[in-house]
Amino acid sequence: MPRARHQLGGQQAAERLVRTAPLVSRWIERVLAAHDPPLTVAQYLALQAIADGEVVGAELARRAAVSPAAISQLLAALEGAGMLTRDRLADDRRRQPLALTEQGRWALSSAQVALRERLAGLLADMPPPEADALARLLERLEASLSGTPPPRRPRPPHGPKRGKRP
Repeated sequence: MPRARHQLGGQQAAERLVRTAPLVSRWIERVLAAHDPPLTVAQYLALQAIADGEVVGAELARRAAVSPAAISQLLAALEGAGMLTRDRLADDRRRQPLALTEQGRWALSSAQVALRERLAGLLADMPPPEADALARLLERLEASLSGTPPPRRPRPPHGPKRGKRP
């Protein structure tokens, strides 16, 4: 019987997460868009991943929540905005060590502060023991999610193209 209760608890937690995560995501998108300089969530995640240490290719794409094909455009935009540098290695032209510039470190740091302050304001009425428990649970969830790639996008339907009649 305890196992059934555990499964029910997991399903209830999943339902709350399904309802809450999109709302939190929307808040984060809006705070980052209003930030100076404005950032997308993918740009923020990429800056964070680069700041955490050496990261390349598919791993960076996964941590920035974009496709591997989109990562070069994302990096080009950050480089064009002066937030990162890409070097080329003489012995391996495929690898490009990435580093945040001073402007990139500042943009990431100020975005982190803005997000933390805005979201902390939403949690201000939560009793400290509950806030501590939430922080621990979110840390566990982050660890689970960071080690698991998201599900693949569905393939587009095969059939006549839009706007054309068969």
